[in-house]
Amino acid sequence: MTTPEVSQAPPPPPKSALFEAIDKNETEKALELLKTREHAKERDASGMSVLASAAYRGNLKLVEKAIELGCDVNEKTDDNLFTPLMFAALSGKQDVCRFLMDSGARMYCVNGIGKTASELAAFVGNHECVAIINNHISIDLVEEFLRPKINGEYVGEERYPDELLEFIHSLCGSHEVHPVKIIFRFSQYSDSLKYKKKILYVIDRVFERQLRCKESNEIMSLKLWLILFFMRETSKFVESHPDKSPEDASLQYAKIISTWQEGDEIRRALDVLLRNAVAAFPYKHSLLHETLLKALGRTPVGHRPSAYEYIVQSLFGQRIAAVCQFCTVCGHPGAKKRCPQCKLAYCSQECQKFDWTIHKKVCSSLKGNQEIPADDGHMMPLDQIQEHISKIDI
Repeated sequence: MTTPEVSQAPPPPPKSALFEAIDKNETEKALELLKTREHAKERDASGMSVLASAAYRGNLKLVEKAIELGCDVNEKTDDNLFTPLMFAALSGKQDVCRFLMDSGARMYCVNGIGKTASELAAFVGNHECVAIINNHISIDLVEEFLRPKINGEYVGEERYPDELLEFIHSLCGSHEVHPVKIIFRFSQYSDSLKYKKKILYVIDRVFERQLRCKESNEIMSLKLWLILFFMRETSKFVESHPDKSPEDASLQYAKIISTWQEGDEIRRALDVLLRNAVAAFPYKHSLLHETLLKALGRTPVGHRPSAYEYIVQSLFGQRIAAVCQFCTVCGHPGAKKRCPQCKLAYCSQECQKFDWTIHKKVCSSLKGNQEIPADDGHMMPLDQIQEHISKIDI
């Protein structure tokens, strides 16, 4: 008796040279193969587009080229209805997420199970991508206020440079609202003081747009208000010290608000500045603002949870506050460096060096009171901080 042969599914067709190059991140080879609109229309065996594949691999150069050749940034795959932004979010490719959104990718598109790119990123733990997607401001909106046009022609006497446009866009589009981070950005752009009035004007206009529109965005408006507030305060300080260069004066201001007195749980001057910024928010009827003020009122100045921790939770959700470790200097999430003595967290050597003269005076008093690295290298905030935050009635 013969055994019947079991039919086997045919092997998948081999990938084209273009998709092989994309999968292997062979950028130059892929760019050589991606020259025309016809090349950009190629699909792999699963129906994945060139743009979606490049976004999934996090290859920004290929993403830029594919869009230049006419790829649709909102095109969905046939099977699960994934967009290029969803692939970039799943892969944790922050720069690709930002570029796709600047190119018109819609953050509210949903896939076959009704999930957005932001929700997919949150599901796999890519919380910085979540923040980037949810806090996106298009460069076109910034340019609308910086260099307005009538009938396609720029109006106004002064022609503001592209560098200024990019600087303001980087501020408005950032999800990092820590005062020291804003000051660092101010110090790194050489024309911050020269274009001070225009920078503040544009941020203010973008801020106002968030609440004075058909679909108001309280979270975005509060974020932009904080950036505007800290830019104003930095500008005032720099202008009051004409004997110093703008860079030196701004960094001096960062040192002043970063002071830390022995015995304090956190940087008191920084905490006060953050609370003042929230209190100065002009739209008092905002539910988010009322909620944040209520939470801040339950913790005395200078104690934990800090004002920054409450603000991060309010803007980006409790999850990012729970899983991310923030730099003690600039608030950047994902800080992986530690003081070997007190375990204070830093995102870079630059922040460690900046803080050393302040930190060395309080290091011994902080020992045992900071976050301890988990076994897998990722950091979790102090248990009592999260317990306190979770009990806030908001």
